[in-house]
Amino acid sequence: MLVLINGLPLFAKQLAKDLGDTDPNNKFVFLDTYYSKWDKLKFLLLLPFAGLVISFNGVSDNSGSLNWVLRFNKKLIMQWQGTDVSLAVERYNTGTIENKYINHAHHFTDASWLKEELGRIVESIKIVPFKHLNFIENNRKYRDISVMTYMGQGREVFYGFEELATAAKHFPSIIFHVVGSDGKDFNAPENVIFHGWISQQEVTDLMKETPVFIRLTKHDGNSLSVVEALGNGCEVIWSYPSERTYLATSSQELIVKLDYVFTEIEKRGLIPNSLNFEYVSENFKKEVVIQNYIKEINYIIDEN
Repeated sequence: MLVLINGLPLFAKQLAKDLGDTDPNNKFVFLDTYYSKWDKLKFLLLLPFAGLVISFNGVSDNSGSLNWVLRFNKKLIMQWQGTDVSLAVERYNTGTIENKYINHAHHFTDASWLKEELGRIVESIKIVPFKHLNFIENNRKYRDISVMTYMGQGREVFYGFEELATAAKHFPSIIFHVVGSDGKDFNAPENVIFHGWISQQEVTDLMKETPVFIRLTKHDGNSLSVVEALGNGCEVIWSYPSERTYLATSSQELIVKLDYVFTEIEKRGLIPNSLNFEYVSENFKKEVVIQNYIKEINYIIDEN
């Protein structure tokens, strides 16, 4: 059966490849219906022959592509990820939400809090992970204790800059590495180093040298950067509850959790947390994640 995966390329393009490499019974085609006019046309041409469409974003406003999905009465899965949930909740609260796609679709997400947020909007939603990570084991002893985070350029406050700056002032001897932002518009403490945009390999190399990773976003999906940090044996502090991480949603909570993990790392003799990369190796194996995703979509394909 032909399965069309549409939406933004981040994750969706890789998922189409992973599914195609694993499932010989179905053909998976990714089409960027957000930014590619050619892909929009291909979507319309292929849609009559498809048995299922996976929208790699929950859609709560008008969508030309999904209008055609409804016209052809094709089966539809919405894979909710984060920002799409915020938009849906906002539109629901203001009475501007478009329900016709939501009512027609099956719904997946990979985070328990996103499922909870969608509770008033979506009648039934399954937690179906799709992100995976090759096993990483970091045997390197840290030279010192430091902290790393990611902040999108121009969205530093959303990514927790104020909380990080407060914590950096509290721990003046600890270096706080910020990847993604150049920090030029912020008056940060001297122990905060902004690296700007760097390659994925540079991010990974820095993560291997940094025992603590923090992610204090105002809203989030199931972040792959958190999984990668755990896979490297980092202690992770996150603004959302998750296994093997510490919860912090304010500057004060961040300071308390940092103080605790600094002590734990020193007790271990500055070595990575082996329990964290064992957790990742058991729960984020590609073959396990992709086989489970195939099983879930086959339930929907096989429905009458």
